[in-house]
Amino acid sequence: MALHWKHSVSMIVTCILLACDQGFEEININPNQANNNPSMALLFGAIVPGIIDQNINSHHTPGQFVQQFAYVNSSTGTLNLEDDFVSRRAWEIAYSENDGALRNVEVLRDEAQKRDHSAYQAVAIILKAYMLSYISDLFGDIPYIDAGQVFKLEDKYWFPVYDPQRVVYYAMISDLQKANLLLKNSVESETIDSSRDLLFSGNKLKWRKFANSLQVRLLMRMSNVEDVSSDLAQIFGSSLEFPVMESLEDEPVFSYRSAANWPFNKSSQAISTVKLSSTYVEIMKGTKGVNQISDTTDPRLEKLLDPTEASIELGNPEYIGQPVGLSSYNKPSRETSSLSQNLRELNRFYFMTYSELNLIKAEAIHREMISGVSVDSYKEGVSASIERYGIDMSSTVVTNYLEDITSKYSGHELKHIAIQRWLDQPLNGFEGYSVWRRMDIPKLTLGPDVLVSQIPTRYFYSSKTMDKNQENADIAVKRAPLNGKNTTYQKVWWDSK
Repeated sequence: MALHWKHSVSMIVTCILLACDQGFEEININPNQANNNPSMALLFGAIVPGIIDQNINSHHTPGQFVQQFAYVNSSTGTLNLEDDFVSRRAWEIAYSENDGALRNVEVLRDEAQKRDHSAYQAVAIILKAYMLSYISDLFGDIPYIDAGQVFKLEDKYWFPVYDPQRVVYYAMISDLQKANLLLKNSVESETIDSSRDLLFSGNKLKWRKFANSLQVRLLMRMSNVEDVSSDLAQIFGSSLEFPVMESLEDEPVFSYRSAANWPFNKSSQAISTVKLSSTYVEIMKGTKGVNQISDTTDPRLEKLLDPTEASIELGNPEYIGQPVGLSSYNKPSRETSSLSQNLRELNRFYFMTYSELNLIKAEAIHREMISGVSVDSYKEGVSASIERYGIDMSSTVVTNYLEDITSKYSGHELKHIAIQRWLDQPLNGFEGYSVWRRMDIPKLTLGPDVLVSQIPTRYFYSSKTMDKNQENADIAVKRAPLNGKNTTYQKVWWDSK
C-alpha cells in the first residue's frame, strides 16, 4: 500500500511523474507540419500535456491507493499537508495558464464560436468535461464554469469561483448534451482535421459516442446521491439521439508515436519497481477470499504479467503480485512477477472503454434504472475487456472463465461489476479510485508498514494553489462536504459509502 512508511526510501514519485513530461512536444507535434489551422493546434495542446500525461501517471498514486499497483520501495501518496507535491502537481497541470490544457481547450472553444464551427466547439466541450471530471473527482469542489478563461481579461476569470461539485457535475452533463447536439447538427463541410485528431481521426460520430458514453459514466458516478434513472433511460433508449460506444472500434484511445515515451517501456529506469499488487493478481487467479469472483484464472493475467523466473525454472509458471504496504526494509517473502512484454509495449492509453460502458449498463439494469438483462451486459463488458488484449475469444480458457463468472453473478451483482471495472483498466488509476470510493469494492486492507489508519478518499487543496485564489478556496473548504476540514479523509460529494 502506498501511503506512509516507517522506513522511507523515496524519490520514485518525482522521477515517475516528471519523466513522462520530457519530450511530449516532439512526440506528438511534427515541427515540419504546416500550422494552418490554429483550432486544431490548440486541440493538440489540450489533449497531450494536460490529459494524457496526467492520466497515464494515475496508476502511481490513486492506482496504489486502490491496490491495482504496488511499487517496490514506494513512499508515494502520503498526501499530507507537509508533502503536497502530488496534490499540487495534479491541480497545476489542469489549471496552468501558461499554455495549459484547460486554457487551450477554452481558447479552442472561443475560436470555434467566433468561426461558427460547431464540431470544434463540441470537441472543446467534451475535452473540458473529461479533464475536469477527474480533477473534481479527486478534490471535490473546483473551478469549472469560469475556469481557464483568463485570456478574456474579465475579473471573474482571474479568480474563478470553486463551484460545488454537484454544480460541476450538472454543468458537465449539460455541456456534454450540448456537445452531442452540436455534432448532430454539424454540417458536412464542418470537418475535424483527421491528421490532428489524436483520438478519432476526424470522425464526428465517434466524438458523439464518446460524449454520450462519458455522460453515462458521470451519471452513474452521482447515482448514489441523485436520481439519474430518467437520464440513463433516455440515453440507452435512443441510439439515434444519443449514440454511445457500440464496439471496441469506438473507444477513444491515444497511441504513443514514440515507444520511448510510454512510461512502462522496458528501457525505463524505474520499470523494475512497477508491479501489479498482490490484491489485483490474487483476484485474477481466482484465489478464495472476500473479493473472489471466479474459481478460474482470468485470461487477461498473462497479458499483464510474466511468470516469476523461479517458477519458470521449476517448470511450474506462477504469477505473484507485489504485497501492498511494505517498507523498503520489509522485503516480499518470494519473488514477484514483472510486467509483461505485452504491457511494456502497449503504447496506448484508453480514455474510456466499451467494457466500462457495458458494466455501467449492467449496474443500471440491476438497480432497475433501465430495462434489460443485467448479466448479458455484464458478460458483454467482460468479453470486451478480454478481447481488447487480443485474446482468442473462442479459446477454452476464455469460455471457461466467462461461464464461471456469469454463473456466480446472481446475488453478487454489484461485487462483480465493481471488481470487473477495477480490473478493466489498471493503467487508469483515476477511474479505479473513483469506482472503489463509490462502490466500496473491492474490499481493501492496509499493508503491515502503513502508519495511517485509512486509505485517503480525496486529494487536499495545496496551500500553494489556495494562495492564488484564497477567498474562493476558503469558501469551498468551509462548506459541505468538507465543513472546514481540508484533509484527505473527507469525502467528495458523490462518495456516500
